[in-house]
Amino acid sequence: MTKLTLLTTLSLTLATSLMAEPNMQMGEGAKKLAQMAGEKSPYYRAQKEAFPKDYFMVNQNLPFLVGVSLFHPQSDKLNLSKEQLEQLVKMKNTTVPVAAKIAKEIKSMELELAKAMVEEHKEPKSQFELVEKISKLRTDLTKAHLQCIYDIQNVLSKEQFQTLLKLATMKPKKQQGAVTTDTTKGKELFTQKCATCHTLGKPKDMSTVVAPALNGVMKHLKMTHSDKANGVAFIKDYIINPAETKALCMPKKIKRFGLMPSQKGNVTAEELEVIANWMFENYPQKGFKGGHGKGIPSK
Repeated sequence: MTKLTLLTTLSLTLATSLMAEPNMQMGEGAKKLAQMAGEKSPYYRAQKEAFPKDYFMVNQNLPFLVGVSLFHPQSDKLNLSKEQLEQLVKMKNTTVPVAAKIAKEIKSMELELAKAMVEEHKEPKSQFELVEKISKLRTDLTKAHLQCIYDIQNVLSKEQFQTLLKLATMKPKKQQGAVTTDTTKGKELFTQKCATCHTLGKPKDMSTVVAPALNGVMKHLKMTHSDKANGVAFIKDYIINPAETKALCMPKKIKRFGLMPSQKGNVTAEELEVIANWMFENYPQKGFKGGHGKGIPSK
């Protein structure tokens, strides 16, 4: 009986863990924030920008609990009541848009500062006023963040808050179905679906070229979309819905080759996901300069 009880308990615990779900799905909110953030600075060091979190004064050593309480893959462990969930959603809808607007302003100022110092060689003293403005806005965001943590404590019970803190310090497991780039598969699919027109390297016979080589394509793309998520999204959209207004290549290339035809029906969504990620991660190749002699730094 003891063994049976133990096995039953373990089975129930495992089942509960496997069935854990977020209280809410991310929806369009994350996409809107990414669009609002725009492109990363060329001097940004992390692989992925966390917007608007990066622009708080204290952005690493305090938890952002509203997002955890709603979107963490196991946030249903909080066992929120309907009233609690409504309060947290209201808190999110009230605070996130304001924080994002201020973060956008801070980012714009920081890019202005970078341009002044790195590109225009301005005297440091000439930028002190701008630094003070950035500092003030970052401070204001962090003060609002502290209020948000306090408000969540008042919404949740002590037990719920402790559970929330545990979730906040957990690294969520990769969600089922998340895309992982298979280098071999990506190259194989590109060769099958795209290489008839776009060569992987420098064309041997320019008279047979019918479209720009992949190195050139990706060079121009990364000049506009340096962030991987935005770059991959652009590739997937353009391959299915090409338009001259979206084109990133030089006008003379369109004049020479014409507009790329839609590949709808020629490639599945799953194949396109693998191809787009592979293209972004592997091209342009290190050292490629192209016709203008300006290389793209490889990561």
